[in-house]
Amino acid sequence: METIADNSGRPTPDSARSALDVVAASRARAAARIGAPWWYHVGLGATLALVFLAMSLRVASSAGAVLVVVVLGLGCAVRRATGVSYERYTSTPGAIKAYGGYVLAIVLLAAAGMYLEWGAGVRWAIAVAGGGVGVLTVVLGHRVDAVARRAIRAGR
Repeated sequence: METIADNSGRPTPDSARSALDVVAASRARAAARIGAPWWYHVGLGATLALVFLAMSLRVASSAGAVLVVVVLGLGCAVRRATGVSYERYTSTPGAIKAYGGYVLAIVLLAAAGMYLEWGAGVRWAIAVAGGGVGVLTVVLGHRVDAVARRAIRAGR
């Protein structure tokens, strides 16, 4: 059996190193599990793109409820699949920064699509903007997962 303390009650250098190794291994396991499966980001992106398509088709009132159900369902499914639950987009300073840029891009794409379709009469402009939002959602999701993995491995 390993001695975890000397006679003074303080940890020995070997026990401290062992404890740090256990913490590093735990961080590595968490970092490996923190990434969402591919279907999570694709599901979010596709759902948002479909909501924008519904706006182009003028049936957005029913799309709001579908969006809520799908987002909640995907959240539950990813927690069950990974065994990890965390605030994905606000978990680290890098994730917050990326998410802020993402929200700004969504607002600008939505505004441009709405102006073009409803103000300038360009058909399907909102749907095209939704396609851009869907792609951004998938790309940002993978980026946030990578940022979170790095932060956890580094102990932040």
